[in-house]
Amino acid sequence: MAAEKPKKRHRYIRWLIQILFLGLFIYLFIQTTYSTAGRIQTLFFRFDPLIFIILSIAYRAVLTAGLLSIIMILGSFVFGRFFCGFICPLGTMIDICDLTIKKRISLHLRLKNTKFLLLIFLFISALLGGSFVHFFDPLVILERSFTLIIHPVATYLLGLFTMTANYQYTETFIVLAIFLIILGTGFIEPRFWCRNLCPLGALFGVISKFSVFKFSFPEKCRACNICERICPTNAIKSELKKIDSAECIDCLRCLYECPDNAIKYKVDFRTTPFDIKKRTLLVSLGAGIVAVPLTRSLLHKKLNGRLIRPPGSLPEKDFLNLCLHCGKCMKVCPTNGLQPCILEAGINGIWTPKLVPRIGGCEKNCNMCGSVCPTGAIRRLSSEEKTFVKIGTAVIDKNRCIAWEQDKVCLICDEACPYNAISSLNETIHNKTLLRPFVDERLCTGCGLCESRCPIEGPAAIRVFSIGEERKRSGTYITEEKIRLRACQEKKEDIPSGFITE
Repeated sequence: MAAEKPKKRHRYIRWLIQILFLGLFIYLFIQTTYSTAGRIQTLFFRFDPLIFIILSIAYRAVLTAGLLSIIMILGSFVFGRFFCGFICPLGTMIDICDLTIKKRISLHLRLKNTKFLLLIFLFISALLGGSFVHFFDPLVILERSFTLIIHPVATYLLGLFTMTANYQYTETFIVLAIFLIILGTGFIEPRFWCRNLCPLGALFGVISKFSVFKFSFPEKCRACNICERICPTNAIKSELKKIDSAECIDCLRCLYECPDNAIKYKVDFRTTPFDIKKRTLLVSLGAGIVAVPLTRSLLHKKLNGRLIRPPGSLPEKDFLNLCLHCGKCMKVCPTNGLQPCILEAGINGIWTPKLVPRIGGCEKNCNMCGSVCPTGAIRRLSSEEKTFVKIGTAVIDKNRCIAWEQDKVCLICDEACPYNAISSLNETIHNKTLLRPFVDERLCTGCGLCESRCPIEGPAAIRVFSIGEERKRSGTYITEEKIRLRACQEKKEDIPSGFITE
């Protein structure tokens, strides 16, 4: 019994640390709301070196928001893949799911080098100007799954007892399927994702090859194979007395559960070479070279002028390279108008945010999407400057408009516009004079509040297109011309400013 105590103690301590970091991740996710959003909610992304390196290469500039990740890189040079064993919230969720699996499928797959090939693919594609890190980074995958899957369920349940609005998102099946597959691969082997596919784990693995501290065998090992059987990442070959530091996640099980105390964690500068075959390496290099032009040319983008990006979004090429597709901007949007793209912006634009005005417009006094964006793909603008950003232009479909087609009085779009860009003027059609809406394109910002409140069933009679959108990498959106136009058109009566007051 005396030998059992340290085994249990180290397990409890490791589980406690893992649960604390998972709890912190969930807490920050819950705190990502319109009223509490801020920079602290992006904390985990700031410590993610894969995001920092890949986006900096693809964007051709140092992503200052990710400089904190250097701490994780330096830590891995000392201690190895401790992030995977103690901090990664997705790894903790995988561990929890693995605990519930009693019987596994015996497939004997040899895919451990796949994660390194994915890492090479991400580097090559970034060098050629394209980022695909959002498809594979574990923190992004977990954040996106929480936002698009867990958040709607939670708001629905809360709405049964409180006044909480039920958030809904379109086309979330793929996100759910990926999340379930990652958790379900535990039926094949423990930590299947971490062993074989995670490129962040691969990055830490490469660094760990050169880490100061490593696990190693002294000569007194009698090759009982216990350490090899309990290792969750198959990093140990007890017969050869070798522990692959690139695969080891520092879970400490071998250290504490070896009956002979034969494994030590000590300073060790020896390195072991990678066993990646040249053929698979060439395939990875080729995929990285082809992926960027392929995703931009083969798939026709279904823009149709209806791809409305959040205010402050960078020019589309930079936006696609910097956007993490994490969904934070969608979660804080108070109108639920920000929705995930599918193929509207090409295959690399999947899960990027787009404004769907029919679901909810862009509130005049809200700038939260830029405040929570972890990479600056949506610029952090002041509330005043955000009101000067033009993201599109409203266009009236006279064949559907009640005032134009049915000769009935309807001033809802006029009343809904917070920028006084829609005017109701007397217009005579078929000898009938009636107030009919007109859009002043110079004042319209494309916020879509008119489209969201259009009372007719089905597609609105006034719709926002990306006509005249402004997207700047730097510089102000406030110009003298815009200020002058607003001053000229401002009415003395109260101007609606949306649901949110300043």
